[in-house]
Amino acid sequence: MRNGFSVSSSSEFVNEIRDDAREALFHYHATACFRPGRGLRAWTRPAILGRIKSARRFALDLADGWQDHPADPQPQEHTPLDLALAAVGVCSLKTAIAGGSARGITFDSIEMVVSAEVQPQEEDFLPTARVRRIAYDITTRSDADAGLIEEVTRQILDRSPNHRTVKDTTELHFHAGERELGWSPAAIPAGASGGRTVRRHVKWISGTQFESAGLDADGCRLPLRVDEAKQFAGVDWAPNPQEYVVLALAAELASLAAREQEAATGSAGTWSVHAHGLLDLRGLMLVDPAAAVGFQTIGCTVDRPAGLGADKADRYFRTAVERSALVELLALPHPVEVRLSSDERETLRAAAGR
Repeated sequence: MRNGFSVSSSSEFVNEIRDDAREALFHYHATACFRPGRGLRAWTRPAILGRIKSARRFALDLADGWQDHPADPQPQEHTPLDLALAAVGVCSLKTAIAGGSARGITFDSIEMVVSAEVQPQEEDFLPTARVRRIAYDITTRSDADAGLIEEVTRQILDRSPNHRTVKDTTELHFHAGERELGWSPAAIPAGASGGRTVRRHVKWISGTQFESAGLDADGCRLPLRVDEAKQFAGVDWAPNPQEYVVLALAAELASLAAREQEAATGSAGTWSVHAHGLLDLRGLMLVDPAAAVGFQTIGCTVDRPAGLGADKADRYFRTAVERSALVELLALPHPVEVRLSSDERETLRAAAGR
């Protein structure tokens, strides 16, 4: 046991998935619901971790970005983008700590500021923005050699599932009932307002426990907790990084679909979106080089409001998908810049993970 990570249990897991590939298939589920007058709420559903069903149940009330009051200087609810950036940052740090533990490194501390440069399609409305670049500023404290820490930390470029989901092209599918909806990302209109940067701080606490808080004056500064299931050395303190991805995506799409209905008809009904992400850990654990390290697929299914026809519901939901910042972030490849420093001295040669 080092840094709260059991190196021996990781070796045992590798042997299990070599013997049976089904043990490597992890299914994460989340649902989000927008209710007029009550806002946006998202929650995890049971995860399937290989052959184990894990009873995961965490719920979050979120800012929808349009029914709420974006001018509030310190909103008390996170946005779907907050969840997504926290998920990417925590997953990257966790991979670095796990890799360092396997190499005999003891971290006194490790933290990150994850930032995203975004280009809004609409002024002051980030749910439809386009992410143009992501950066990690990682600070470590350890008595290990700085070169070794840099080598291990840069493993996140290849071994972090959420990082690879952002860096690589990821397969996304969207359904209304049994119908799959075709889509293509909407382009930013000419004359769109200037870009801005959204930042979150990610702090390692111990083992698989992390916290992430916003750093911007107009963002939510309350910390998000992140943890793993008990089956994987966690204490069921909070959703894990992959669950935050599907939570964020489901929430943004439910909110945007309601917004489209509101814009077209003057009122919005209740929209629910169910998200599912499939992770094949054979890629992460270097068992099968052909397996993707990031999400294999992410799918979303929408439940339309009562009384709304299927054609209109499909149109509103498809528009939400095409305009969604998180759909574009997850589906398309994005450059990531990694900068590493120690508390003792600067060690970092910035590198773009393209």
